[in-house]
Amino acid sequence: MKCPALIALVFCGAAFARAETPRSFRTDILPILTKSGCNAGACHGAATGQGGFKLSLLGYDPEEDYERITREFGGRRIAVARPEESLLLRKPSEQVEHEGGRKLRRDSHGYEVVRRWIADGAPFGSRELQVTAITVEPADNLVSEPGRKITLRVTASLSDGSQRDVTELALYSSNDEAIAGVTKSGEITVAGRGLTSIMVRCSGQVTAARVAVPFGGAVATEGDFPAQNFVDGHIGKTLHRMGLPASPLSIDAEFLRRVYLDVIGRLPAATEARDFAKEPATTQRRAECIESLLAREEFVDLWTMRLADLLLAGGKGTNGQSARIYHDWLRRQVQDRAPLDAMVRALLTATGDPAREGPANFFALSSDPRDLAEHVSRMFLGTQIACARCHAHPNDRWTQEDYHRFAAGFARIRRDGGSIQVLDRGEVEHPKTGRPLGPKPLGAPALDTADRDRRVPMAAWITSPDNPFFARSLVNRVWKHLLGRGLVEPVDDLRPTNPATHPELLDALAADFIKNHFDLRHIIRTIVSSRTYQLSSKPLAANKADDRLYSHALVRELPAQVFMDAVAQATGVPDQFPNSPEGTRAVQLASARTPSYALDVLGRCARDQSCESPVRSGGGIARALHLINGDTIQPKLRGGVLDQLFKENAGDEKILSELYLRALTRLPEPAEQAEWSAVLKKAPHRREAAEDLLWTLLNSREFGFNH
Repeated sequence: MKCPALIALVFCGAAFARAETPRSFRTDILPILTKSGCNAGACHGAATGQGGFKLSLLGYDPEEDYERITREFGGRRIAVARPEESLLLRKPSEQVEHEGGRKLRRDSHGYEVVRRWIADGAPFGSRELQVTAITVEPADNLVSEPGRKITLRVTASLSDGSQRDVTELALYSSNDEAIAGVTKSGEITVAGRGLTSIMVRCSGQVTAARVAVPFGGAVATEGDFPAQNFVDGHIGKTLHRMGLPASPLSIDAEFLRRVYLDVIGRLPAATEARDFAKEPATTQRRAECIESLLAREEFVDLWTMRLADLLLAGGKGTNGQSARIYHDWLRRQVQDRAPLDAMVRALLTATGDPAREGPANFFALSSDPRDLAEHVSRMFLGTQIACARCHAHPNDRWTQEDYHRFAAGFARIRRDGGSIQVLDRGEVEHPKTGRPLGPKPLGAPALDTADRDRRVPMAAWITSPDNPFFARSLVNRVWKHLLGRGLVEPVDDLRPTNPATHPELLDALAADFIKNHFDLRHIIRTIVSSRTYQLSSKPLAANKADDRLYSHALVRELPAQVFMDAVAQATGVPDQFPNSPEGTRAVQLASARTPSYALDVLGRCARDQSCESPVRSGGGIARALHLINGDTIQPKLRGGVLDQLFKENAGDEKILSELYLRALTRLPEPAEQAEWSAVLKKAPHRREAAEDLLWTLLNSREFGFNH
């Protein structure tokens, strides 16, 4: 017979232990509901809930969820005296009818934790206790071949300094199922070759585990991929790790055409192509070519357009006069080599009349501080925070409070009589509590608001060298412009759960950008001088499956304005745009609203929304038909270079070489030479045959793409 006193002592001891480590709703119960899918968007986390029961999406509002579970409808969802009878358990375990199906097994650990929590009186627990970070192990996984499995382990760090294993409570998803899939319990199954990551989320914190599956045998880091600068060291290391050989360097004609289009948005002139081909292009000759392009006026034109696309300059909310003023100001920044951090600070703190002050046009984007905050975070931080306007970001760590406190930095601005002014008052309120929120940068301490203009300290933080987003975001954008794909894709979605393909390279480029005072020309020079940039676009059998590790150059469609200017340049017949001086090129247009059916059908960005958006006008069958029969090419076949050649009574060889050099920056191959020579010789109307040749070149994939 057991001693009653001993039994009482054991019971009291157990109760005392339970009292010392009470279950917390925020850190113990809510993660179970989230893992079970109860607060997912398709269930009770929907905007209006399900079946009269609403929870915050993925548990972003623990206090409100606690009130709904324990207090709503007289607390009918829990039964402290009989925990097993609680609807909170009976519904998800499908002991009673549940439209969402079974979410929680009765024999599961999660079910037992929730049952005990209810039995203990369903306490909220410490309101200060929360998960501050999560880590995943192994974080970087190199797997030899498909079919292998990896078991992840996730550890949460709590605000009280403790840690706990939350592997079973974390949510997992793959960024590329074709390379690696993941189960609900965190077991990865490798499906294919390549590089991807697994997103991990728990209690509002996020991280990612990388999975790399080499394509084949390892390649040498030296010899096969000699570095021309630090960019190549990082790329070569990854190629070696992934078993990818690099394609050879591009030939001189390929390099020349590529670098001209990327750096100045123009084709090399036929004379420039001939001169460059006279002797082999050494590294030094290529460097001299790059340097000459960086000093040209066309560089200013192209990169002004790229900045205008980023800033949505001349889009909705601006008129022709203000668009011109804004464009001219941007052009001066590029021409005068203004550091990009200084340019951004000028934009974010601008005041005055947009019709006279270029930077003031930035605030034509919106009069709502929330909308402005979303524009600022996307443009300058490469971060999409819009989801956090209504609920915690499902793929990032931003909460509603983070969102609205960031927006508060742009609250005291108004447009009065067309002029941008700073006010003494104006707040952003938390949508739930209704209380005003002080300004606070994303992931940083609150601002010192002693300055009347809150934008000043906010702009200082945004452009600070210590900001983990600003420099990385800008160099990632430049990298994409020059190589066709960002180190992080999409380029405006930098977050821990969407890691860079080459994180060390992104950090190195950002550090170099900061060291060189945010100089746009410097970062462009660094990238285009690398062996990586100068590789051939012709893949090898062993690297043709690679679409993100830069073992060969990516073939890229020319932007609408660059394509249109290239047609005008190749044919020698310039375009004419309404209300623009004669000789104005498409890349020089101040406004994306300048009427041009050709630019619209070619797919120019209207600057109403992000130019990185996959949704755009133009393209498709309309573009194809326009290039076949429209006025972008057809009228230009009569006049220009062909008029000049026939006026000179040029022979067939001269016609062929001139047209190929102007359009493709190369001479015709022997087979092409023979075929077109025969066409020109036999044609009853030689001029029409020459027009057919030029039409064919301008409609070729080789012309319409940078390669």
